[in-house]
Amino acid sequence: MSYPIYLVASPKPFLIEFGGLINRMESNPTSEKPIRFVIPLSFAQRGLERLYPNLKITELVPIKTGFANSIFAFKKDGVAFILRMPPTITLSLVREAELMKSLFHEGIPVPQVLEYDSTYQNPLEHPFMIMEKVEGITLTDALENLDQRQTDNLLREITEALNRIHRVDTANLNVIEFITLQSFIDSKLEAIKHLATLSRSKIFNVLESWIQENHPGETTYNKAFIHNDFHQYNIMVSGESLLGILDWADAIVGEAQVDVALFRLLIEAVGYPELAKTFVTAYQQVSDLSLDELNFYVTVLAIQKFLQIPLQAKRMEETGQVEKAELMISLQSRLEKNFIKIIEENTNLSLSDLQ
Repeated sequence: MSYPIYLVASPKPFLIEFGGLINRMESNPTSEKPIRFVIPLSFAQRGLERLYPNLKITELVPIKTGFANSIFAFKKDGVAFILRMPPTITLSLVREAELMKSLFHEGIPVPQVLEYDSTYQNPLEHPFMIMEKVEGITLTDALENLDQRQTDNLLREITEALNRIHRVDTANLNVIEFITLQSFIDSKLEAIKHLATLSRSKIFNVLESWIQENHPGETTYNKAFIHNDFHQYNIMVSGESLLGILDWADAIVGEAQVDVALFRLLIEAVGYPELAKTFVTAYQQVSDLSLDELNFYVTVLAIQKFLQIPLQAKRMEETGQVEKAELMISLQSRLEKNFIKIIEENTNLSLSDLQ
């Protein structure tokens, strides 16, 4: 039996809230078919053999990164690829695949997408994306083995790539565009409020007024194409060279400072405060962006991540991603402590106000 592979133009995107994994998985529950457990290796093997009946599939192994997806590395006739299978039918897979194809042709360092299908009517009998494998390690893993010179060189290359991303012409890209800064900030508030409701946290009640009183004005809006999930775990490197930037599902047209703020927040939260400062300085030098409102966006992101992490861990456990859940839980206390510290410093609110 033969199956068609659908390489279709992206449909009009539905609103992707500013919450990454949690909001993508909660956004359209009536039209998605959830998978309760990670996809078995044998299921992926059979699917790939049906998809490529005349080619040799070898070295198929699961990859532990990728919180929302089941991800596998494999070789097709000796060439390395990545198979990514989301837990549900979702329009975001189509949108991300088409976006990555466009960015690849523009010379942005993204993996090349070979093919994808957002339905269950395909040889894998599940939504999937196949892309080239970026042969490297995450920036997080690389930092442990780099000296200061190598780190500076790598950060310079990463900031130059980020500046190029922020200058991408979005005229022909199917991405959500926030015309005004107010609409952009409102979307953040709605997403954080949603996370607070899911986690039954009272933190948002305390911080909403601070956000409303301190958010930047329209004249400060640095509207640009942004990755919107730009951090060290999505950056693949080799030595002091940037190889690729992963996970484009949340890319939008919004405030450019958000990408810089998230990178700074997460690098600092895992124990590299000086590196966070160096990154901000390097980005300023290559972009000429003032970053005057950076602390506001760092604070908003710290609030979001503080609420999001326990929900992510819970979702992983519920869908059978035990190892990923254990990793998240092992980081949870340290990250939350650092997020609270950043929020306190930037808002002058005490820890007791946030509990």
